[in-house]
Amino acid sequence: MKAPCMIALLLGLISVTAAAEPADDSGSVDSESLWVTSIVPGGGDSFVVGTATGLLLRPGTVSRVKLANTGQLEKLYEHPAAVWDVAATDDANTIASVDYRGNLIVYDVASKTPTTHESVFERWCQTLVMGPDDKTVLAGNESGKLFSFDLAKGELAKTVELSEAAITDLAVSPDATKVAATDGAGKVHLLKWPELDSIGVISISDETAWCLSFTQDSESLVVGSADRNLYQVRAAPDAKPESIAQGTDWITRIAVSPSGQIAASEVSGKIHFADGSKLTTIGAESGVWALCFGGPGQLLVGTRKNGIVTAGQSWTWNPAVTTTATPAADESAEKDEAVDDAGQEEAAAAEVEEEASKPDQESP
Repeated sequence: MKAPCMIALLLGLISVTAAAEPADDSGSVDSESLWVTSIVPGGGDSFVVGTATGLLLRPGTVSRVKLANTGQLEKLYEHPAAVWDVAATDDANTIASVDYRGNLIVYDVASKTPTTHESVFERWCQTLVMGPDDKTVLAGNESGKLFSFDLAKGELAKTVELSEAAITDLAVSPDATKVAATDGAGKVHLLKWPELDSIGVISISDETAWCLSFTQDSESLVVGSADRNLYQVRAAPDAKPESIAQGTDWITRIAVSPSGQIAASEVSGKIHFADGSKLTTIGAESGVWALCFGGPGQLLVGTRKNGIVTAGQSWTWNPAVTTTATPAADESAEKDEAVDDAGQEEAAAAEVEEEASKPDQESP
């Protein structure tokens, strides 16, 4: 995210209008009327998207979307209740999703066949992730249970009682050695992979810890809390969290790019980009419930009322200063002129920097 020629990172939201769902039910989904709850990579330039409506017991969908046209969702299959999270294998041949009733659906992309495992996770599951082996999905439900489901056998492999509070999010470390889970009591539970034995617990806040992500080195976690803080903490038992940003509402989702860029969203619609000591904030038109980096400098954002919007990165150039050697006889005159030119360059640079900072302060 850093380069010598970069003055400022300019970020803006671009709303994408989707076509209305056709009367012949051809499989297209009207994203304008849908609550986008989750987005994950789906192979190549495709992404898998989970959706819901305002009434969570009504059917939800799992769809596919192309990066070049995020307004057009191709429906793959339907859930009997609101879809809350989706996951996909690295080869994108298998998709898994969970809904408000605790139903798991496993979808074979090649045969276009969904297999439903009714109420296998017992109750509402807010979170689902693919295991590092691409043979397992992990889910956490509102009664504090963590489930491991064997995709090949089509059955539960293990159940772990993690907390008396709801499990709100799950993450697997990039080095495939640890699983982390946040809960409604403000804690992070650390477990070994693949054994799912407890490593320990980290206390984040007295309020719900809603979401988390590992950093790329697997050494730290970024955690979003209902107390409006975005925390970073070492991925070790009893580690002390440090607030790296403070928002205006509770944090709903976190995404970390391969380059280490951190994005965190609020239920109010704000998105914070944390880059070292610098924090950039932009706003969506409605609450944000899904984040997924689509590539360098591009973030897919799932909203409550406006489907998928994208945040993009823009670049500007530093003013170039060119100097040339001058004859000794003209040295004094040239020196005076150089002083004037330097003043003009400084003024121009200051003006460009001021203009570059304006988008950070304005709502799109």
